[in-house]
Amino acid sequence: MAGDAFERTQAPVLTNTDFYRDLKPFRDFVASAVDDTYYAPVPDDWFVVVADVVSSTCAVRSGKYAEVNYLGAGCIVAAGNAVPELALPSLFGGDGATLVIPPEALDRVSAALLATKRWGKSAFGLELRVGAVCMGDLVHRGATLRIAKMEFSPGNEMAMFRGNALDVADKLIKEGADGKSFELSADRDDDWPDLNTLSCRWEPLESENGTMLCVMATARASSIGASDAIYSQLLAQIDAIVGLNEAASSPIKLSNTRFRFPSRGIVREAKSRPGLLWLSLIRTTALHLFIYVVDRFRINVGKFDPAQYRRELTVNADFRKMKGGLGLVIDCSDEQAQCIEQLLQREHDAGRIYFGIHRTPYAIMTCVVPNAGNHEHVHFIDGGEGGFWRAAEVLKFQFRQEPEHHVDCRSVHQHLAAGGHDEAVDAGDER
Repeated sequence: MAGDAFERTQAPVLTNTDFYRDLKPFRDFVASAVDDTYYAPVPDDWFVVVADVVSSTCAVRSGKYAEVNYLGAGCIVAAGNAVPELALPSLFGGDGATLVIPPEALDRVSAALLATKRWGKSAFGLELRVGAVCMGDLVHRGATLRIAKMEFSPGNEMAMFRGNALDVADKLIKEGADGKSFELSADRDDDWPDLNTLSCRWEPLESENGTMLCVMATARASSIGASDAIYSQLLAQIDAIVGLNEAASSPIKLSNTRFRFPSRGIVREAKSRPGLLWLSLIRTTALHLFIYVVDRFRINVGKFDPAQYRRELTVNADFRKMKGGLGLVIDCSDEQAQCIEQLLQREHDAGRIYFGIHRTPYAIMTCVVPNAGNHEHVHFIDGGEGGFWRAAEVLKFQFRQEPEHHVDCRSVHQHLAAGGHDEAVDAGDER
């Protein structure tokens, strides 16, 4: 949350279109996720672009969370396909997406996201809010943002974010400031987003250890350095409980990745292709049948090796991330989940963090596959039954209630799971 402003110590940063592409990646999340040597400040003339589903509370409660996830991933795909020559740091948030882009990409990315907004409304009945804030404006308001990238496998990377600028940008886009609106509006309504690399063909990832635990934690600190110290200790403690770099704690394994025909995502994928829906359904169904046969019988097609793809699938996933705060989806036992929840509650009671958790029996995966034959594919992971959205509701409730009184996450989670809600959170979600 954007509760405490971070101090800014560096001078204004001049633009560098390839600054993200040129960053040295890290591989070990626990050891390097808050290692400042891997992070660089975002240039002041770049933009933070946010696309999020309006009234996601209603969408999730009406059973549309898979569609919400798909639309959020679609934002990243559409933006990336609009500027294929650039490497854009992005963040999948479950009910939306955030990108950080150079000024020369703003027009094309904005057009792609506004086209995605129209598509989301037409395909799923979901309303998308799209806005952009210049990094220099965020700096002027006391915000900071540093970016690193984690390499899953050669050529497949995911951005990591430190600082409070993402939260500040989100608030500005929702509420405006000084009579100024940061929300983007469309000039035309006939464009279709390029979503050809987006797919959703795998069955939900069932937990093999007992529960999929979604964790969101935000440090309560006045500087990035102080925040890093909190995250570093928290990561070490969670790692001691569950082994964050171990295959057993990953929500995606060879043993729980299943592809069936017809897949649950056929209609969603068909709706993401331009043209008549019935024709798109025929094409998508034929493609899914072909992929099912290739996967089932392990048939190599050109450079594509289905067995190798499955192995890469378990590695190229974003179930651990720094997004201003810490975000995790962990496959763990009920006992480990309880230990992690108790740890987070103790850290919260000590005034060090805000946090939210959600337990679910499965995770869901949305795939971005530019070129499977060349091993170019990454996969967005979220918990089932609301996943990160439900964890975020708990965190927001906790944040809004303090410092008035102590908030026990367990009681809040039980209240929300029983169908209750925080009116303040819902009001913010409707904006």
